[in-house]
Amino acid sequence: MNKFKKIGIAISLGFAMLGGIWLASPSQAAGCNSFNVVYCGTHSMSELQTAYSRTEIKELYKEWYVTETMVQGGSNMREGVVDANGNITVDGRVVATNAITVQSKAGTRQPQPQRSYKTSNGYTYYQYTTGQSFVDGPKSYNIYAWFDNNGSFITGVIKDCGNPVWGNPTTPPAKPALTCDALQVTEISRNTFKFSVKATAKGGASITSYTYNFGDSNIKTTNSSEIQYTYAQEGNYTVTITVNGKETGEVKRQNPNCQKTVTVKPEPKIVVCELKTNKYPVEIKESEFDKSKHSKNPNDCKEAPAKIKICVIEKKEIREIKKEEYNESKYTTDLSKCQETPTPNTPSTPTPSPELPKTGASDAIMSALGLGGLTTATIAYIASRRQM
Repeated sequence: MNKFKKIGIAISLGFAMLGGIWLASPSQAAGCNSFNVVYCGTHSMSELQTAYSRTEIKELYKEWYVTETMVQGGSNMREGVVDANGNITVDGRVVATNAITVQSKAGTRQPQPQRSYKTSNGYTYYQYTTGQSFVDGPKSYNIYAWFDNNGSFITGVIKDCGNPVWGNPTTPPAKPALTCDALQVTEISRNTFKFSVKATAKGGASITSYTYNFGDSNIKTTNSSEIQYTYAQEGNYTVTITVNGKETGEVKRQNPNCQKTVTVKPEPKIVVCELKTNKYPVEIKESEFDKSKHSKNPNDCKEAPAKIKICVIEKKEIREIKKEEYNESKYTTDLSKCQETPTPNTPSTPTPSPELPKTGASDAIMSALGLGGLTTATIAYIASRRQM
């Protein structure tokens, strides 16, 4: 029995020694541990949030850049691994080196702590490199890791123990990014403009097209970074460019630098001669000018010289002449002077006089003397009869 008693004592002493070593070592991989900042660890976000509600934990985490937004919202948080070599790895990439952490007790098998933190509640925490902290058990632990918007590591928390962890961030790889950088506007004419877009695709991003919103309800998508557009109406128009492309997926990018306001001035008016009415000046829009209807030469609309009707005295002809050409020696305004005179008839045989009754002596006389003699004979005859 004494022999077995000695063996039991030896075994008990052995366990006691092992327990002493375990208690004097940092966080272990299994179970709860007084070396842990959070005794039983923070294996889920809800456990982390519960731990963060404690004043001493919140004060400690603040020293290690862990904010309430990170804990409550998980903003830009991903899971990764920290190892005894001081590397913090996330998604297969080393995001930080020379990692350091803190624990709630200073182990007897560890060197002097690099630094100590004391909270308002009287808790003290001790800083070590991960190589100094991970004395026993696993040489790497899973962590929560937070990043800024550029993909650079900020800080982390070890899940098994709640210990904060930090390292020197490595340069993150170029993040696919598509941006619309600038819009240049060139005035071609009063209502026509050329729009030139400058955009950047980096880190594996690509541009597929450009969408031009001209501000007058017209929108056009094209693969060209330059476009010319003519407005139909005068006014002010806000032009907005959207760059379409791919980053990790389909994206559309706008930027205040890719928005401009253009002013379409009122269409100028011109003064023309209206050929149909011979009217000048007539004001029309420049776009309405039609050379078949208008002339820009005022002389084309001078009133036609006044004309008058006259009679050409010498020729007895009626004509129209310019008023200033009138000459009294040649013309008269009395058109009756130019009335047409009858054209003389062609000579013709005189119409014979009616025959008088034949009476003996008169027949002989008319035969001999003709009509003239007949008259004389008639007078003589009448006289002779009176004498009888």
